[in-house]
Amino acid sequence: MIRSSLLALTIAAAALAGAASAQTFTPLDPKTIDDWRAVDLGAGVSLDVPRAVGEAYRPTDKADTGLALFRVSVKDAGDMYCGLDRLAYNAQPLGMNRNRALDFLTNAAQGIFCHGVGSGVRENFAQAAASQQGYPGSRCVASYTDRQGDKSEGDVIHARVVVAPDAVYVLTCTVRDQDQARAETDWETIWRPRITHVEDSLKLP
Repeated sequence: MIRSSLLALTIAAAALAGAASAQTFTPLDPKTIDDWRAVDLGAGVSLDVPRAVGEAYRPTDKADTGLALFRVSVKDAGDMYCGLDRLAYNAQPLGMNRNRALDFLTNAAQGIFCHGVGSGVRENFAQAAASQQGYPGSRCVASYTDRQGDKSEGDVIHARVVVAPDAVYVLTCTVRDQDQARAETDWETIWRPRITHVEDSLKLP
């Protein structure tokens, strides 16, 4: 059961990267990088997105069932894409009830959404973390090199899991640059506080 859950959730995390490549790309002005607006995603869910994104915070791929997906960049600091997914209890890919998900995602597999995504993986941290609303959950950060054919790039994945009463919500933000070291620097100096803002803005039923 645990092994199948690990595989299903890893595949779900990897699917986000593919969906992001088709998403509208929005360059941000460094002077207004912290200009946010809250968007209503329905069913009591809301999230802050950069104001410059406009309405391009919904997945453009109609096959993507995610609640939100946006992609932004800042000159000389790589780009970042964030996606919010809702995983229903007792259904794939989660495949477990809330009690089991609570134990699995906050204890046994705190870093599940930062695993299996590339080579040269360096884990920054994986820890239990409650949401701003007090719901249990976890967060993790890891960097890696993503190779596609003869090309490679560096990524830092920053994932936040919230085990809410109605479902598990996964907010995944990935910082991307020419190589792994640059992506790590971009995450630490530019994107980390912005990702934290998005995390803290998430409101759930």
